Amino acid sequence: MKCPLCGCGSFYVKDPEDEYETYHFAWGEGGPVYEEDYPCPPEMDATTTVHCENCAWKGGLGQLGASR
Repeated sequence: MKCPLCGCGSFYVKDPEDEYETYHFAWGEGGPVYEEDYPCPPEMDATTTVHCENCAWKGGLGQLGASR
């Protein structure tokens, strides 16, 4: 899964309860592979808003062709 604008494969999601807390990941075969060992990363589905690490693109996880 790559960003539709720049082709980057790294993304992040914002914590639904604290928009200043972010979780950085790349998409692996079984789902998100987080950069850190987060104690409680958020659940994601096709409607979860993800942000590209490299450019200004953001959109639903489903727009990237990922399913969970």
